[in-house]
Amino acid sequence: MFLAAFSMLFVACDEIDFPEIKTGDYRDDLYGDAPAFATIEAPVQYVLLEDFTGHDCGNCPAGHIRANEIVASNPGRVVVVAIHAGTLAQPYPPKYPADWTTPEGAYYLLTQVGADEMPRGRINRNPSANIAFSPSYWTNDSNAALAETPSVDLQLATNYSAENNHLSVHVNHQWFQSLSGDYRLVILVAESKIIAPQLWYGHNPEYVPEYEHNHMLRTTVSGATGRVVASNPSSGLNATNSYTIDWNSEWLPENCEVIAFITNGENGRVLNCSHKKLLD
Repeated sequence: MFLAAFSMLFVACDEIDFPEIKTGDYRDDLYGDAPAFATIEAPVQYVLLEDFTGHDCGNCPAGHIRANEIVASNPGRVVVVAIHAGTLAQPYPPKYPADWTTPEGAYYLLTQVGADEMPRGRINRNPSANIAFSPSYWTNDSNAALAETPSVDLQLATNYSAENNHLSVHVNHQWFQSLSGDYRLVILVAESKIIAPQLWYGHNPEYVPEYEHNHMLRTTVSGATGRVVASNPSSGLNATNSYTIDWNSEWLPENCEVIAFITNGENGRVLNCSHKKLLD
C-alpha cells in the first residue's frame, strides 16, 4: 500500500498487541526533500491530554469541558486528543449509529490502560501508560507536567495533497538531555467539528443529537506505539523523520490536526509533544 523509503524504522508486527496498522514512509519521489527546521534555542514543555470518551457516556461531556478549560488556560501548550474506545463508544443504532472507534484507540484504552472506564484521561502518560485519571485530576496534573524541564523539542510540518490523496508529515526532534533507552515517535491525526449524537447527563435534554465532537482520533501515521527514532540519544541530537500515508476522503482536511509526541519506550511516558492544523 505504501512505498518503503526507510525500512529500518518499521516496528515488527509481533511487538504490537492489536491488528496490524500499516504506516507509510515518506514519498520523496513525489514531494522532494523534507523541509529544513530552525534550531531551537529554548525548548518548551507541552502536554498531551488523552481524553477517553464515548458517545454513550453521559459523564464524558464534563471531561470535554474540563479539557477545554485547561487548553484555554495554557494557550498553545496543551494538546488534546479525544479517544473513542470501549463499550460506551460502540455504535448503538438508532440513537448512536456512527462508529468513531479505531484499533489504535482500543489499544490505548483496553490494552495499555486495561480498564473500560470513562471519562478518564492521561496527562503525558504520567506516571505510566497504564494509569488514567478522572477529569478532577487533569488540571493539577497538567500544571505539574507543564512545569517540567523538556528533554526534547518537536517541530511539525505537513503537506496534504488532494491530487494524490496523500498526507505527508515531517517531525523534527531536537534533544536537550542525554538519555538511555529507545524513544518512539507517535503521530496521530485528529478531526474536530464533527456533529453527531452524544449522551450528556445533567443537560436538557440529556440526548444531544447535534453535539460537536472535537479532537477525535482518526488514525495514526506511525502505528499506535510509534517507531523508534532515537536510541540512547545524546544532547544535541537533531533529526527529522518523514512519512506519507493515504488520506481517508471522509475526513475534512480543514478540520484536522496532526499530533506528534515522543515516548520513553513502547508504553512509557510522553517526553514532549507538538501539534499543527493540517492546512496551516
